[in-house]
Amino acid sequence: MAALNWSDALVLDLPFMDREHQAFVELIERVDVADDAHLALAWSDLVACTTNHFAREDLWMQSSGFASRKDHIVQHRVVLEVMREGLVHARERRFLQVREMARQLRSWYVKHVQTMDAALALHLRGRRFDPTTSATSATSPACPAFAVLEPTGH
Repeated sequence: MAALNWSDALVLDLPFMDREHQAFVELIERVDVADDAHLALAWSDLVACTTNHFAREDLWMQSSGFASRKDHIVQHRVVLEVMREGLVHARERRFLQVREMARQLRSWYVKHVQTMDAALALHLRGRRFDPTTSATSATSPACPAFAVLEPTGH
């Protein structure tokens, strides 16, 4: 399984987006190292963080008038729907399915950040967008702190 590591390839030079993307990378890493006993919790934390992040991005796109927002928002909805299916798999102890979903999610995520999110970051920089002064500042903060899981192998 190829790990997803935070790297320059994912940096968009927009600190508020980069912080959120780095949190996602850290949470997917928690999924990767979680043993079966902790996998459901790690996946649940990833889904919660991603749900909040996508909601913030959707608001940024709407409040800044991002032209490609409809396609971007639809992609967020589809990915969240699939991730929520992973919650069902985890609860039913179908851990191989969850691990396969994580593998596919890592691949999708890199492409998403480097294409759709890169275009959004370019737009937001051009607009000098500040999430602290926009309507989005009332939304929840970047991913909340989650319990630390010690890697135990697979």
